[in-house]
Amino acid sequence: MKSTLIIFFTACLMLLYVDGQAQFESPIPTQAQLDWQNAELVAVFHYDLHVFDGKDYNQAKNRITPIPDYNIFNPTRLDTDQWVKAASDAGFKMAILTATHETGFALYQSDVNPYSLKALNWREGKGDIVRDFVNSCRKHGIQPGIYIGIRWNSFFGVHDFKVLGDDAFAENRQAYYNKMCEGMVEELTSRYGDLAIIWFDGGAHGPEVGGPDVLSIFERNQPNGIFYHNTQRADIRWGGSESGTVPYPSWGTYPFPYSHATNGEVVFKNDFQLLKEGDPNGKYYMPAMSDAPLRGFNGGHEWFWEPNHEKYIYPLDRLMDMYYKSVGHNTSLILGLTPNAEGLLPEADVRRLKEWGDEIKRRFSSPLAETSGAGNKFIIKLKEKATINHIVLQEDIRQGERVRAFLLEGKTSTGWKTIFEGSVIGHKFIHAFDDLELKALRLRIDNAIGEPQIKSISLYQVE
Repeated sequence: MKSTLIIFFTACLMLLYVDGQAQFESPIPTQAQLDWQNAELVAVFHYDLHVFDGKDYNQAKNRITPIPDYNIFNPTRLDTDQWVKAASDAGFKMAILTATHETGFALYQSDVNPYSLKALNWREGKGDIVRDFVNSCRKHGIQPGIYIGIRWNSFFGVHDFKVLGDDAFAENRQAYYNKMCEGMVEELTSRYGDLAIIWFDGGAHGPEVGGPDVLSIFERNQPNGIFYHNTQRADIRWGGSESGTVPYPSWGTYPFPYSHATNGEVVFKNDFQLLKEGDPNGKYYMPAMSDAPLRGFNGGHEWFWEPNHEKYIYPLDRLMDMYYKSVGHNTSLILGLTPNAEGLLPEADVRRLKEWGDEIKRRFSSPLAETSGAGNKFIIKLKEKATINHIVLQEDIRQGERVRAFLLEGKTSTGWKTIFEGSVIGHKFIHAFDDLELKALRLRIDNAIGEPQIKSISLYQVE
């Protein structure tokens, strides 16, 4: 018997050779990917010039229309501590700020992008919201991340990565824009300490398709962070919708080193099925994200603040359903939060976040019974019969996603009863069901790649 370790990109793919035949084992996550999945809840704060324009956000229009006066940006009560504390109080462990978005305006002191806070009357041109935000994250025990939007830039006339035209003017402007983007990435990845994630919304392209070389800068300055994403690499993948949910199963492994920046004929077919479900035999560890704005209810879908739109804040029951179908389906949930024109997260949003965090704690902080270990069969015997309606399973994904098929059974007064037949467990699987009075619970793993490593089996009665 001999073994060979082959490193694929950021994931480690192990092949165990038995009698000359290669037996596939699950890719191993990096520490950054473990941190990402352990965070479970991730806030993304969207802030840009059009928060201050008094008009409803129109994405298509904003991508092609420069803001007439950038000095409308004037958050007189800016308090990033208030933003981040609201996320922390709700149980979020990671937070991301849009350092640039579709207007191209940069929320920090850029030396390469003149369209930045340096140009403002606000704080005499000396403000740095990225620095304020990162400092607030560290104060409140939140891992900070930065969102860099370079696919669209209405100020510089860049649309879908490109300066339009095929003449020398367009070629020169594209080269200038690419260099500026590289300069911003250098600034943002080198000035603010270790960052949990650098998020290029909509991708960043790559030099092989005429885009800036951002990956090499990230790898030099933030080697321990999450990179998302361009045509070369993605450490997490989009979950195929902005509903804050993914279907079950959603595997943490994937067949390509990129999320969806290329190979669209495969990735996008069947309503983004591959992005949503992943691939149990994928050679790259790349868990899905589930993303949605907090103000996404009742016909709304607001990543940026608008006045008097509290009716769009998701009610608590919908947020709990989102939690079950994101965190409980082996993904991390990214929730969009919207600071207002004063520079504060609205009180209605803060209250709902606190209610949500409190409800998650109420339901899942006190298991009736739990166990862990290695193997294919686990039995939890209860000291006395108990009513159960939730089961939470977790693999020790430091060893990869090994479970391929499992059965949950409960011992009732009439014998063993099937509760659920499943496939992936991954970081976390939550199963809610009608009340059952049980004497014991049995987890049987019928198919696995290597010996299953179960981090936790927890039983709950949620009222």
